[in-house]
Order: sequence, then C-alpha cells, then structure tokens
Amino acid sequence: MKSLLLSFFIFLQLLSLGQTPKDHQENVSSIIQDINHLDQLGSVMYFAAHPDDENQRVIAYFARSRGYETAYTALTRGDGGQNLIGTEIREELGMLRSQELIEARKVDGGNQLFSRANDFGYSKNPEETLSVWDKDQVLADAVWNIRKFRPDIIITRFSPNRGGRTHGHHTTSAIIAAEAFKIAGDSTVYPEQLKYVDPWQPKRIMWNTNSWFFRGKGESFDASKFVSLETGTYIPVLGKSVGEIAMAARSKHRCQGFGAALQRGENLEYFELLDGASMSEDPMEDIDTSWARVENSSKVAELIKKLQSTFNASKAEDAIPQLIAIKKELSKLNQKDYWVIKKSNIIDDLILRCSGLFLEVLTEDALIAQGDSLKVTLNSIYRAGQNISLANIQLGNLVEKEMSTRLEINKINKQSFTVKVPNDFPISQPYWLVEKPTKGMYIVNDQKLRGTPENSPSLPVIVSLNINGVNISKTLNIWQKKVNPARGEVYIPLAVVPPVSIEIDQSVMIFSDNTPKKVNAVITSNTKNIKGTLNFTTPKGWNVQPASSDFNLQNKGDKLEVLVSITPSKKDSEGTFKAIANIDNNTYDLGLNTIDYEHIFRQYIFKPAEAKVIKLDIQRGDVDVVGYLMGAGDVVPQSLEAAGYTVEIINPENVKLEEIKKFDAIVVGIRAYNVLENMRYIQPVLMDYVQQGGNVIVQYNTSFRLKVDQVGPYEGFKLSRDRITVEESPVEILAKGNPIMSYPNKITKKDFDGWVQERGLYYPNEWGTQYTPILRMKDPNQDPADGALLVADYGQGAFIYSGISWFRELPAGVSGAFRIFANMLNYKPENKQ
Repeated sequence: MKSLLLSFFIFLQLLSLGQTPKDHQENVSSIIQDINHLDQLGSVMYFAAHPDDENQRVIAYFARSRGYETAYTALTRGDGGQNLIGTEIREELGMLRSQELIEARKVDGGNQLFSRANDFGYSKNPEETLSVWDKDQVLADAVWNIRKFRPDIIITRFSPNRGGRTHGHHTTSAIIAAEAFKIAGDSTVYPEQLKYVDPWQPKRIMWNTNSWFFRGKGESFDASKFVSLETGTYIPVLGKSVGEIAMAARSKHRCQGFGAALQRGENLEYFELLDGASMSEDPMEDIDTSWARVENSSKVAELIKKLQSTFNASKAEDAIPQLIAIKKELSKLNQKDYWVIKKSNIIDDLILRCSGLFLEVLTEDALIAQGDSLKVTLNSIYRAGQNISLANIQLGNLVEKEMSTRLEINKINKQSFTVKVPNDFPISQPYWLVEKPTKGMYIVNDQKLRGTPENSPSLPVIVSLNINGVNISKTLNIWQKKVNPARGEVYIPLAVVPPVSIEIDQSVMIFSDNTPKKVNAVITSNTKNIKGTLNFTTPKGWNVQPASSDFNLQNKGDKLEVLVSITPSKKDSEGTFKAIANIDNNTYDLGLNTIDYEHIFRQYIFKPAEAKVIKLDIQRGDVDVVGYLMGAGDVVPQSLEAAGYTVEIINPENVKLEEIKKFDAIVVGIRAYNVLENMRYIQPVLMDYVQQGGNVIVQYNTSFRLKVDQVGPYEGFKLSRDRITVEESPVEILAKGNPIMSYPNKITKKDFDGWVQERGLYYPNEWGTQYTPILRMKDPNQDPADGALLVADYGQGAFIYSGISWFRELPAGVSGAFRIFANMLNYKPENKQ
C-alpha cells in the first residue's frame, strides 16, 4: 500500500488550485489566525448536493473561528441549474458554479470537494434521483472524499429521512453521506482506493437543521430536540464575525443570485444526530483536537505554544526561526501521519508569508499551443530580513533549472526560461469533461482526480527556496497578467490548446424546406505557420459545399472564415454538421469557449466544432419580426433566428409603446420579472401592446423577488414551485382546438419526444377563468399539472405564459419545441375555433 504521505500530497496540491499571487499579499491578521490554529487538530466535512446548498455560517465557524480543517462535499457542480448573470447552461454553468464555490471557500476558509454526479436538473424525490445517478459510483466518491480528508465529524445540510419534501438531489446527498459514514472505515469496501488512502471512520454524522425545514408541512420546529451551537462569534484578529465572513462567501454565488447582507450578532445552528457517538452539547465533543492525538508530539506542541505567546505582528519575520524549529521537530515525527503532513504544509506556508515573500510566474499570452515553445518569467521578492535563496525551478516534468541565487531584500529578481510543450501534451480541458458524460454521471477514470475541485495547473512551476538553511518548495501556476483600467491587475491562467480551434456561428440550423442555408466556420490559429485542410461533414442525404477548404495561417491569432452552404435531405431528418481540420495527418475538431467573469478566474472548455441540423416540417406562419426582452440571460433569440425569424433585442430601459408596435410578437426572457428592476414600468406598456392587438409570450419566472404585483393582465394568477422534471413524462393536450395546438403547425404527441433535462419549471398553480390551460403534464407518481402553458385573450391581443423550459429545449434543437413555439408566436384571438 502506498503511503498516506503520497496520497495526501497529491490531494493538497489539487486543493490549493486557483491560487493567485495575490493570495500572499495578506495582512498580518491572517498569519496570526493561522498561528493561533496550529494547535487545533480537528476536521469537519459538510455534505450537500449543489453549489450554494452549503451553510457558510457552519463552515466559517469551524474553519475560521475554531481552526478546524473543514471541507464541503457538493455531490454535483450545479450543471442543471439556472443562470442569472449570463447565458451559460449545462457544462459551462457547472464550471462557473464550481469556480464560485472555490471563491467562496477562499473567504470562509473551507476546502472544496465534489463527486462524479451530474446535476441533471430538478428531481422530486431520491428514487427519481437514483434512477439517473449511478449510486455505487456516487457512494464510492463520498467514501473516497472521507478517506482523503479524514473528518472527525460529518454534517449534512439535508435530512436523509425526509424524501419528497425537497429536491431529490438534496435528500440523496444526505442518504449518500449516511451510508458513506458507515462504510468508510471498512477496508473491504472499495478496496481499490486503499492504494492511495487508508480507511477512516468519523466519530459521528448529524443533520444541520433549522425552522426553515419545518415550514408549511404541518410540523413545528422544536429547538429543544436538537443540539444547538452559537456560531455568530466575533473573531477579533480578523475584525469580523462569522456571520460577516459567511455572507461574504455566500455572495460569491452570483449566478444563482445569492448576494447577501453581512450578518452580525448571535446565530444558533441546530444539529440532529444521525449516527455514531452520542452528543449533548457540541458536534465535536469527546474528540481530541490537540497534539495529543499525534504520537511523540509534545515538543511540537510546546514550540507552538511559545510561538503563539511571542509572535510580534509588527515584525512577523522574527517568527521565522521559531517556525523553522517547529518544522524540524515535525520532521522527526511519523511522516505518514495526516496531521504531521497537514501542519508541515501550513508551517512552510507561514515561513514564506512571514518573510514577505512574493512569487509569481508570468507569460505573455494565456494560450500556448501544443508543440510550441513557452517563455516564462519567475518574479521573486522578499521584504523582511532573512536569508533567502532560489535553489531550483521545475516546470512540470519538462524543465528543471538548478541555481543558487541569493535574493536581495525588497528587490525583484527575475528568472526567465523557455520550455517546449510536446505535441501530445494534454490540452486544458476540465478533467471531468475529457470523456463524454452520461445523463447522470461524469466519467473520471483516474482515481486521484475524483473529488478534486478543478484541474491542476497545466504546467505547474515548483520553486524550491532555501530560507535560513531550510528548504521549502512552493507550487505556482503560470499567469498572463494584464492591467485593466477599471479593475487594475487581472490574472489569467495559462491554458494549453490545440494548434487550431474551430468555431461554427450557429449551434442549431432549422430547415423547413429544401432551400440551402449558409453557415460560417471560422478556424483560428493558436500558433504560427500552420496550414492544412478544413473538412466539412453532414448527415447522410445532406450536402455541404464546399466540402473542404485549404488554409495557411501565418500568425498566431490569424483567422480564416469559410462560408459553406448546407442543403438538407429531402425527407425530415436531423443530424450533425461537423468541421474538422487536418494538419499533417492529425485531426482537430474542437472549439475553444471561455467563461470570463470578474469574480472568478477565466475558465476554458473545449467543445466539438459542430451544429445540429434539422429538416423539419415547421411553418413560421405570419410572424416575421420578433422583439425579445432579455431577462436573466438565455440564447432563445439565437434559436429563433435559426428557425428563420428576425429577432430584435428590446432595451429594457426604454420600452415605449410606439416603438414596440412594429413587432409581430414579443417574447420576454426567463426570469425577467425577477431581475429587471423597472419591470413594473415595462409591464403596463406590454399590456397596452397586447390590448391593441399584440402578442406577448412570457417565459418562466419565480414567485421570489417579483418586481410586479401581478404577472399578466388579470388578477388571480399565482406562480408556484410546480414543475415537471422527467423530460419523458406524458403530455396531454387539453385544448385541442386552440390555435396554439393547430396553427400554423399541427401539434401531436410526437412533438413532445426527445426533450432534454425537464419539461418545465415554476408553473402557475392558480389563474383566473380568462386563462386557458393548453397542456396537462404529469411526473411519475405525482399529481398532474396544468399550468405549463396558459393563454389569455386581452383586448385585441393575447398574453401567453409558459413555464416550459424553452431556454433548454430550443438551444438543444428539440424539433417539437420549435413547432410549438412557432404556434405561440402566431397566436391571435380571432383564429380560435
């Protein structure tokens, strides 16, 4: 069995990702706090299903106030959620939410872990969830995380015994945690993991509950039945309370709209024991969190106590000899011991920080192509009186440079070197997306990667230093640094990319007849002097002209646009149009997408250069120009354009009746009534437009933070949390004679085949008699819901509300969704039978 030292070293390296040189420009308060916590040897793992499920108050309390190692295991990356700040959905949204979690942990002091579970969307109960997830794989990942992190206690956000009362993923996360708690210490369970880790049995597992979980269910919350914990403590050395730290972390979940006011003052958290040792006052009671849990560590404990009592915040560098003494004593202890490894890493980091040392590795461009040479520069400076020398620099396993360079105080030292990136070097694809995922699971074949929050640096730089005769190593990422006039320094992580990337300007193309359509394919050079052939393929029976195009790109960043014509098959069919570059008998077929927001580091994802092409019996009717009022962000406008409509985006700051009269129909984007602050002024204008003969289609909103008193023209309309989560669930057409089901396309049950993720969400459950429900939907073992699609005549026009997830179905190229949406756009009261 390999030593725990090796496995834990790998784990620590992967947990520390996302760090920037700015992380070391800390005030002395953080150093004091870390020194104060050197004698705390406790660990806590929090368990839930999604990003933003975690209770940051509990995480911040155990990590920042009590100094315990604390981790949050989110079973999923939140791929199935919605996005309030952009148009990313599915894998891109999962990447965005993963990074928001990582940023939240930097604030509240926790570590971040995941499983391979794919967030496939809302689930009504754990049975539904586990019909999609591979339970054995998710459970294996939970056990792996426990064995890696070795928590003394496990805390779940949700109860394993309240299925059907919350999201099925929520309950399942607690069920998985409870089962993992029982088996993580059993060496006969998942024995393949023991190549890297040892079995581990936590002391207890508990549910972190509160009165919210008992609302509206015919229950009452009795605090006396639970162990309570005051977590609103003030941390003088940080000048902040746990509540302030926690809500600052909570506010990192921007794409979910969880910006929160900072909380100060007392806060009670409640815990119910689920399994393990009993407790009466504290989740960590009867757990030794002192150095006594490490054999022969009394000398270490003594030195730490002395450091804590003598540390001078005004001269942090004076603590370095004491820290070195602790480091030497730690080296005498069992090097396989979890806490020896953990505290040794913290001591090394404190030595670097007390020296005022700043390290960064920069390059001129954030993208490096396979096969190219990369020049990097290490900038080093220390600002306190110590003897520090650079001893060695290692760039991955490609270059190693020995040196003996004495750093001069407060003077920047620059060390530059060049490395050639091999042609077969892995591109910077997120590790969980390298293999095509299933609906319920990501495929990760490397055991060591499972659970880690993100990729390790593409080319990690390991800098070895000698400080007062002691060797310390630091692993750094490579960055491109820019200066933004509005934001100041911006660090962009290095990514390894293919020699070329290919983009297709449409993701879905709809053909209603045999008329050819144009599509633009753009090939971009990520290196110099690259030439080859760009080939195009279509499904059988389709035709593309030209079928290929030669390219010869001289400079990095050069582009070639190739306009191709696609002719559909004579019969209705669908398939994939692909663009593939051939260079020296090597093929490249990936496009490079970036996810770039101020609150996270730039992320990269590679997706095949392809578009879904559909020959479909779809009639666009009399509608030509559609106005689109954007809400939280979606790509429905592009989807409507793919179907042949002209779409104009309406400026929400200037909605005037005379200007919107030109539109044949107006579509309101997802959650517009939740996110547009001036919706209360827009709504009357839209209703005037309807009354004078217009057609307004409103997509889903939630009842939370509505900007208007009443959605639509009539009272009695109420949004609910009703949703249809099974995309294959049966659909009954209630209003068969309504034009939405007949004009210009005859809708049948076949149009509800092949949908993705869900039918819809946040349906109304109450409405006046003026509204006509068009569809009835029903999830397995659930009551039917009739609020998916409602239409109301108002004046000479119509108001349509639909909770159907058009923002997922249209970009995915679901044929029936396009036909139904065309009918909604064409709806007029006078067409009713």
